[in-house]
Amino acid sequence: MNDERSSTSGRPRIWAVGGGKGGTGKSLVTASLGIHLAEMGRRVVLVDGDLGAPNLHTFLGLDPPALSLSGAIKGNVASLEETAVPTGVPRLRIVSGARNSLDAESLKHFQKTRLLRLLLALPADVVLVDLGAGTSLHVLDVFSIADRGVLVILPEPTSLENCYRFLRAAFLRRLQHLARTLGYRPVVDLVLEHRGRSLPDDPTGILEEIRRIDSYAAQEIAGHLEAFLPHLIVNQVRDHEDARIGEALEAVCERFLGIPVRCAGSVPYDPVLVRSVKTRRPYLLEYPRSRTAEAFRAAAETIADPWPARRPASAGWFRPAYDEGAPGLRDPYGVLDLAPGATHEEIVSAYMRLRPALRADSPVLVSLDCETQRRAALADLEEAFRLLSRNVSASRPRPSGARPRPHPPGAWPRLASTL
Repeated sequence: MNDERSSTSGRPRIWAVGGGKGGTGKSLVTASLGIHLAEMGRRVVLVDGDLGAPNLHTFLGLDPPALSLSGAIKGNVASLEETAVPTGVPRLRIVSGARNSLDAESLKHFQKTRLLRLLLALPADVVLVDLGAGTSLHVLDVFSIADRGVLVILPEPTSLENCYRFLRAAFLRRLQHLARTLGYRPVVDLVLEHRGRSLPDDPTGILEEIRRIDSYAAQEIAGHLEAFLPHLIVNQVRDHEDARIGEALEAVCERFLGIPVRCAGSVPYDPVLVRSVKTRRPYLLEYPRSRTAEAFRAAAETIADPWPARRPASAGWFRPAYDEGAPGLRDPYGVLDLAPGATHEEIVSAYMRLRPALRADSPVLVSLDCETQRRAALADLEEAFRLLSRNVSASRPRPSGARPRPHPPGAWPRLASTL
């Protein structure tokens, strides 16, 4: 596993794990990610950031510790180090969540600032924060400023709808943080005040409007937003259709929400998980060789990897959204999320990956109002595939005397029923 601390020497990396809605399994995911990182030699601290109903300790088989996060928030302890207790797993400790505090979820600004400072002061390589459900300001603040934001979802319509809502809210919160930090708050506030009425409501549209007012501000903000790449974990996957949700969300979120995301993996459903929770034994330790345990480990490795290079389709945050009235086709490689010069196999693979996500019956589009954009994106995809396939075929050397074979009828179907 790559060492992430080299880029931020002297402080831990913060991973914030959210779920949008309750019941997605984010606490189990947080515990499993932490156990794997610790097994790989990292010093890890789990922080139960659910200020309303903390229960992360239960997934590790622990009783509620005497000291908790609430003491640190209120200033009763000088550091989170005083509240961190061993878990029984080498190099893994836990800070329990706030308890018995009626106003725990309504943190004041100075309390949030103190909490962040305490998290960054922990002697660890990675700090995983298990956030509460929903889109409260506390949840969004921690998620939007974390080094890694991880969103745990289920392959069902309600969870997907909450995922989109959470991503939009997290982006806007990140934008507000950057505006305040970089000194562009008046410009950003002006654009956000009118979004959805006379101005666009999507991230790329918002940044375009900021650029109309102050191009330098927009460019600097967009540069900082490059680090905003939420990771998705699809939990409780039961079949092949569920397993494709993650890569479909990558395509849909960037094209129709204007927010790039990275799928860290899919975790298979395992009924043994329920037994593991009931017996208060960490699943990753009880069943280390199961497919589900391997999926947790693979997700941890993906999240820990350095940021991937921006895909060719993403010309920064100012990539224009799909416009059915725009003449001509933009870069066909970009439409397929490929680098120029991709092989025929890569072109076919990208087409087969993207097309199901853009079909009218795609499960990831159920809660999105984007039919016009979907049709335009699918038409672009079909045109790009035909163009690149023809170019690649033409560039291939043919055996001497061989004649080009005509495409049979329907070889490049547009399938009007899906449009």
